[in-house]
Amino acid sequence: MIQNYRNISLLLFTVLLVNPAIIYLITNSAVFVVLAMVTVIATFLIIIKKAPGTLVYFINFTSLLGLFIYAEAIFTYSFREYVIRDLYDIRQTYYFNKPFLREHFSDKEYIVDYVTNTQGYRIGAEDDQSGGIDKVDWLFLGDSYTQGAQVANEQLFTSLLYHDFPQKIILNAGISGFGLPEELNYFKNEGRKLRPKKVFLQICNFNDFMKVIERKSDFSDYLMNYSNLYRSLLYPIKFENPAELPLGRWTEPFYPTKKLNTDYNIYFREQSEIKKKDLDNFERLLTEMATSVREIGAELVVFQLPSKEQLYFHYLDEVITGFDLDIREFDMTIPNRFLKSLCESREIKYLDLFDAFSSAEKEVFFAYDEHLNPLGHEMLASALSAFLISERSDVEYLSQSNSGDRYPSFNDDGSKICFQSMRDGNMELFLTDRDLLHQTRLTFNSIDELHPSFFDKETKIVFTEGDQERGDTRISWLDLESRTRGYIERDSFGAIPNAVHDQIVTYAKWTKDSFGKMTLPVIAAFDISRQEEKIITSSQYESWRPVQWQDSIAYISNRNNVFGLYVYSLSSETESVLMEGAGDIWDPSFSPDGRKIVFSMKQNDQWDLFLMDLRDRKPIRLTDTIGDEWDATFSPDGRFIYFAGVFGLRNGIYRMAVRNGQGNNK
Repeated sequence: MIQNYRNISLLLFTVLLVNPAIIYLITNSAVFVVLAMVTVIATFLIIIKKAPGTLVYFINFTSLLGLFIYAEAIFTYSFREYVIRDLYDIRQTYYFNKPFLREHFSDKEYIVDYVTNTQGYRIGAEDDQSGGIDKVDWLFLGDSYTQGAQVANEQLFTSLLYHDFPQKIILNAGISGFGLPEELNYFKNEGRKLRPKKVFLQICNFNDFMKVIERKSDFSDYLMNYSNLYRSLLYPIKFENPAELPLGRWTEPFYPTKKLNTDYNIYFREQSEIKKKDLDNFERLLTEMATSVREIGAELVVFQLPSKEQLYFHYLDEVITGFDLDIREFDMTIPNRFLKSLCESREIKYLDLFDAFSSAEKEVFFAYDEHLNPLGHEMLASALSAFLISERSDVEYLSQSNSGDRYPSFNDDGSKICFQSMRDGNMELFLTDRDLLHQTRLTFNSIDELHPSFFDKETKIVFTEGDQERGDTRISWLDLESRTRGYIERDSFGAIPNAVHDQIVTYAKWTKDSFGKMTLPVIAAFDISRQEEKIITSSQYESWRPVQWQDSIAYISNRNNVFGLYVYSLSSETESVLMEGAGDIWDPSFSPDGRKIVFSMKQNDQWDLFLMDLRDRKPIRLTDTIGDEWDATFSPDGRFIYFAGVFGLRNGIYRMAVRNGQGNNK
């Protein structure tokens, strides 16, 4: 009995050594706490039964573990200012951004917000972090030069490149410290699952040709990843402070001694066995990367960045003089000749950025930091855009920010557009010009306002107001001069109004029963002058998105488990089928002359734009992308189609030219 009490006391003592409350504080995981406690208790019971003589060792080990856990908790919560935040999650052979980062980087040369989404990919500071991405057109791989943590997300070269290729889903997967081994392993494990059509591999002469070996994470790496205390102790040892470097900045691949330059400097003529092995590994890994990319039917494009010393003589002179080196022992063209020859022999597309960067009027690198400054990212995007000119389309990206801009709607002369955009956590209404350059915010509140349309001689905007998720929305209007508001109808719910004519507003309408369940929406036409409403579709099926042209109202209805396209004549009170069965249809809109309708249709799990001539009713596909396009409308002159879209992590309002008489022949 006494022995049992002793064992229970020792068990309680052991559990307290690894206090579950403290473990929860530092892990914020109840599951981890339960697993830890089960492991400790199970191990204790096994030792008591099988090997009681080793109990003292187990308690000693648990005591040391407990000391570490308490030290971690004290450091984390009492010395927060010394905690170095770890931005990466470790995989076995590489690492990647943690999800939901919201960091603020401040340096003497830049101040940047660094934000990631649920998958760890970088997004804008105001973007939705919960949004993910599962397929791309172009995937960019590289190190910190591709990651671009020194510039704002909108200044990043891949963000700038998107403006020239707005129908491409472009993903930046650059990570600081990556080399060819990490880039290859990331691509094999994660990148290939995104099914890119092109993979862009960034190579920089700074350090990509040295220490080309695969690194596997060990216990120390994982401990540094998860322990604030261990990371803060080890960080100054593993990572040098640039201010403490011999020249006050990073100077790779230049080193103070001949041996180090022989081993690691790609510009140094003499090669050691170490350098030869690195170059052999580089060649092998690049070949394997090309093979892996081609296996998924994609194309590999390699683009090479010069170093500061290669591009600007005063940086080269600084390292030659500061390290007392002989400039005659260097050839600054070696890495470019090597990589170009390697790519040509393996039929890999290759772009050398030396000439493009040399043409810049100012320096493209920061003075102290070794990375590209905003001009450098601009020059890189411009060079890539010129290199890829055959991929360009006539689609323009008009939105000024990645803020969910949708539902563009014109006034009669085409000088103004109203649209909806996300601000402060909800949708608000905006007024702008045809290029979306000068924007005026019309609403400021916590209520969603959506689907705007001009009416009443363009003095007002009619729109949807309320909670879409609950179906609690009504048709409202806003006076643009006085900013007063009102409702078309208060006694029922409605959404997505259209008011091409001042006297009639069309919209989808429904009611709710005593339990809050929505009836199926019907299409209503409300005559403003007469204050009369006409229901034009049956309540037996779901109908949405009415649009007008003179006597005709087009809309969508779900009648056979798919949304089809229909048109109703107000004068004859008859309905005709325009299209049904091919795929869900949404967002119809008439051309200015009423002869055609543009609409969005979902096929192969993506939304694309189609155009139908009402005389033959044959749809013509306008877009064929892996993004989603919807909310299309013609400009009043018939020259352009404006639409909203989502392309991976990018979204907004776009414009495409109408070709070959697709729209109005004005």
